[in-house]
Amino acid sequence: MSSALAQNLIRAIPSPYLEDLLEISRTVRSDGGEAYLVGGSVRDLVLGKLPHEFDLAVSSHPDRVQKLFRRVVPTGIKHGTVTVLLRDRSYELTTFRKEEEYKDGRRPEQVSFGVGLSEDLKRRDFTMNALALDLLDEKLIDEHDGLRDISEKRIRTIGIPQERFREDGLRPVRAIRFVSALGFRIDPETEKAIEDCRPITAKVSAERIHDEFLKILKTEDPSPSLKLLKQYRIFELFQGENLYKNAVPDWEEKIHSLSKLAADPDRLRISYFLKLTFGDFGFSEEGKNFCKTLRFSNQKTKDSLFLYETLDSLLKEKEHLFSPDRIRKKILHPCAQYSGRDSLRQLCSELASLWTVSENSSPAWSSSAEEILRQNPPLLLGELKINGTSLRNALPKLPPQKTGEVLRFCLEAVLQEPEKNSAEELSELVHKNFPEFL
Repeated sequence: MSSALAQNLIRAIPSPYLEDLLEISRTVRSDGGEAYLVGGSVRDLVLGKLPHEFDLAVSSHPDRVQKLFRRVVPTGIKHGTVTVLLRDRSYELTTFRKEEEYKDGRRPEQVSFGVGLSEDLKRRDFTMNALALDLLDEKLIDEHDGLRDISEKRIRTIGIPQERFREDGLRPVRAIRFVSALGFRIDPETEKAIEDCRPITAKVSAERIHDEFLKILKTEDPSPSLKLLKQYRIFELFQGENLYKNAVPDWEEKIHSLSKLAADPDRLRISYFLKLTFGDFGFSEEGKNFCKTLRFSNQKTKDSLFLYETLDSLLKEKEHLFSPDRIRKKILHPCAQYSGRDSLRQLCSELASLWTVSENSSPAWSSSAEEILRQNPPLLLGELKINGTSLRNALPKLPPQKTGEVLRFCLEAVLQEPEKNSAEELSELVHKNFPEFL
């Protein structure tokens, strides 16, 4: 392979990573071993992207690797992987290996060391991930036409696709993710194997599907991959059929609009995916079950469902959302109650983004909400000028269990007219409306 290309790829590795990788390679070679930069990091360099991480494949046995470096963590030593720590950076080193007897569609029953680089590259998933870069000799090894597939933007397995997918049921989902992550297309034979191997994918843990789903949502345009997940009924393997029965009628078209939302925080895209896929919040139980099935954290589930529910509520209220009292009651109060004052503006901004994408126009209430926030009106029970003690003084016969109800009545009045938030006005209000407790 052209040494000029290898040299260009090596020069594209930024400092201090290049210095670290050269140091690791020299250390392994001085002990009689081989070391290569492999996998997604080489693929990304070929594509002109900065890799998120740099992994190396080495000929040395993992026990030997642990003795070669001062700071090593045996992160996956059973399968030949250790993590070498250099200063504040970490690098995974995996010993050349051969994998055999995949029985559960997730991991090999047997891992053999002592093989060469070629054997190691054969076990990888896609040709584009089977490139190896020798940093010291400045050589690029491409035994499976990975460079050609990258240039043609093709996702193709090494060897027979069904065999690769039966080895690891997550590989079809990874292929689907790469469609959005790289802007590639899946080779027809590889794509056919996605359908053929659905029973193998069904054996994958929900946590691994969760991770792939979130990675898809972080891509610039998640829609191509999300459409393929729907086409091949991947989520249905974990949550049953009819997942999309309440989806919006133009789901295929609207899913493109996810790319208009910020990828971070991910609750924005999650909530809009739930809105498109499960329809009105009346069907939110299905959305909640989706998050639970895919093992979302409790906080991520709560955040996403809150945005989903509130957006749905606002869209139903949109003809009445121009008055300050409705903005205080339907937007600012729920957001303040959910997130507190510190995150109130952020949450309102996220709702405005969701509205813009959903309605294809900026919300008329957004600037009004910002102006109201500058006025700092009371939005929460704790901001009332009356509390439980003063309320009992005003209404001596008020049963303790009724205190919350009366305070909420006061808050409703203050959300309607913030100027009523004074001890005198609120006392007068409860005297007038709850005379039976005087």
